[in-house]
Amino acid sequence: MTEHKLRERREAPVYFTESVNSTNTRLKELARQGAPQGTVVAALRQTGGRGRLGRSFSSPPGGLYLSILWRPELPPEKASRLSCAGALAACAAIEEVCGVSPDIKWPNDLLLSGKKISGILTEASWQGEGRSFVIVGTGINVNTRSFPEELRDIASSLYLETGKSWELERLASAFVARLDSVYEGWGEDGGAFIEEYRRRCITPGREVLIDHEGSRAKVRALSVEDDYSLLIQWPDGRREKKSFGEIFPEV
Repeated sequence: MTEHKLRERREAPVYFTESVNSTNTRLKELARQGAPQGTVVAALRQTGGRGRLGRSFSSPPGGLYLSILWRPELPPEKASRLSCAGALAACAAIEEVCGVSPDIKWPNDLLLSGKKISGILTEASWQGEGRSFVIVGTGINVNTRSFPEELRDIASSLYLETGKSWELERLASAFVARLDSVYEGWGEDGGAFIEEYRRRCITPGREVLIDHEGSRAKVRALSVEDDYSLLIQWPDGRREKKSFGEIFPEV
């Protein structure tokens, strides 16, 4: 793995490699070795990419896979919101480089034309003062030209949506800069970015499916709350805040 600084003024290193098992896994190794806040691992291909809930994550060539290390002085329930910071940074970088504006599906999936182009996996370790960390890992389908049949209706790429190929290093550079900027302004609760998140998030106002007691239940998404949780309404009118987890294709 070779070190490459995407921005001259950036102090934390960026490790760039053609292929890695998982950028999150590699960055966790570096974090436990004392890597500084802001360290990045980026790759053009993952052989063992992971998604939420331990699922495998398709990582074909043509994508950008990037993880950043943060060491926030926040309680776990607030640090978990940093996945939303990652989604906002990815949206801004894609706008800057590619001129298109992704939507966010709560909490952190990026969509174009209703299809997923990016997902985020956030992992944390709480080991005491100075050793705790949060890793925000993002996979972006950039120049991917085709997907397996089972994914074609739900996944897309920047190439398929714009008809253009994009320079991966330029997008990585913009993404790292946006991650740095958002994290610097995030504070304790991300309040400075909640209105931007609400503007980009398309989930409120839709019928969605959530995991409930071993199956999927239909609820209505009402709003994104100030703590980035999703306020949902059950068919009987009962309201509940969902602070984490996953929602499934709108029905």
